[in-house]
Amino acid sequence: METLNTKFKTLIILLLVVSLVSCKKDFLTRLPQDTLSPDNFYNNAANLKIGLTGVYNTLQNAQLFDKIPELDAISDNSMLFKYETDLIAFSQGNAYANITNTMPNYYGQPYILIQRANELLDNINAPGNITQADRNDYQAEARALRAIAYMRLVYLFGDVPLYTTFIDKATSLTLTRTLRDKVIAFIVTELQASAAVLGTKPYNNEKGRLTKQAVLGMLCKVLVYEARMGKRPWVEAQTALAQLMTTAQGAGVDLLTTGTGANGQANYEAVFLLANADNKEVLFAVKNNDLNRGVDLSTFYGAGGGNLSVSVHTNFVNDFYGTDGLPIATSSVYNPASPYTNRDPRLKATVTVPGDVYSNNATLVPFNGRITKGTLQTDFAIKKYTTLDGTKFNQGQLDVIILRYADILLLFAEAENEVNGPTTAAYNAINRVRARVNMPNVKTGLTQTDFRNEVIHERRVELGFEGQRWFDLVTLGIANQKINAINELGRKFVPNKQELFPIPQSEINLNANLTQNQGY
Repeated sequence: METLNTKFKTLIILLLVVSLVSCKKDFLTRLPQDTLSPDNFYNNAANLKIGLTGVYNTLQNAQLFDKIPELDAISDNSMLFKYETDLIAFSQGNAYANITNTMPNYYGQPYILIQRANELLDNINAPGNITQADRNDYQAEARALRAIAYMRLVYLFGDVPLYTTFIDKATSLTLTRTLRDKVIAFIVTELQASAAVLGTKPYNNEKGRLTKQAVLGMLCKVLVYEARMGKRPWVEAQTALAQLMTTAQGAGVDLLTTGTGANGQANYEAVFLLANADNKEVLFAVKNNDLNRGVDLSTFYGAGGGNLSVSVHTNFVNDFYGTDGLPIATSSVYNPASPYTNRDPRLKATVTVPGDVYSNNATLVPFNGRITKGTLQTDFAIKKYTTLDGTKFNQGQLDVIILRYADILLLFAEAENEVNGPTTAAYNAINRVRARVNMPNVKTGLTQTDFRNEVIHERRVELGFEGQRWFDLVTLGIANQKINAINELGRKFVPNKQELFPIPQSEINLNANLTQNQGY
């Protein structure tokens, strides 16, 4: 596949610029023996760390994790209306195999990470002045990152090529798709092995590096996804989550609040503030800076700046309860004449609504829904992960959170309910998340089904635009029901097809051994 040959051997350029770019493999084959190559590059701890940094840097690729709200725009939360034309077509039920825009990156970018991780792992035991502790930790981190990349691939594309050593172009053009269940088994094994090695603090206390609880959290997410689809037992996920919560709490992980507790919106927004980067709730995040390769979420998802590309669905806005804990259809505090007051505080922390202000290149301007931008297709824009400081393209400093403790609490509430029904432990987990924003506890005495629905709702409003909703809809088997209920912007979901993305036709053209997903 062409994406596996996009630029080889990251280590040479790392020495030149510290951050990875790449060079072609045939250049390395012409180097004299006293010149750096994989065989003699990984012979000291400093170079080993450079190689691992290159693996981490790949997380910043847009369709891996850096534009994390993008997948929400094919869910029932929002929709793209410009730029990513293939995702727009997909969200209207018109997906096709000959995609040429964004979807190929969802396939190719994880493999860039996998190639870099494989190169490091192939050379992890190279002779040199490296402590065994360094080798063990770098190996565990690379294995976990590679597993996370495969996790991304398998839940978007199903069967995908699985390989665990660095490969050349010729080999890449002969790969076949590995059954998704085998890929899942590999992911689980790799994450378990990595978690057994890593500590609860980042190695050398370097922020942004994986920890035991981060890897266990990603493992738990896989176990929940598989349990939802009936492929693994719920008790496995429930047990793993309970153990993770004990480990995380012992490491000081917890929900973040501002400390006052009085302002639910502020408590929630604090999680995503630049000043609170690496806060105690964050288990795993993509690190960003404002000098060379920052995040561009404000540019494309904020209400101002001229590049707004996502409209938030009215259905999503309406799903935020009143402050009495009831849906707006039955809430006694909801007022249609003032629809955004007396609502779950997470609404105005997540969505820019009429009456808010937005940043038009650092100038604060009243936001009046679609009238403001002309191109906006609904009355709502994304607020989470955006700033009001006129951040320029690719210069945002906010970290992109991949996993946080609120997600873990809600996964535990779900798994506990599936195993034992709506127990006190299940109620406590979901109510902790709601209490942070001063929302009432979930009603007691619910059936297992009703409690399950409350958890699904809570995940939607708590994790909106964090890249979780699409995977929740698909693994829960409710994408057809939820997306086709959106009476807005021509939304359509085709069941038994769109649960998976198409394999890019460009990849199939290069490798006749690759097959296409059903329906494309």
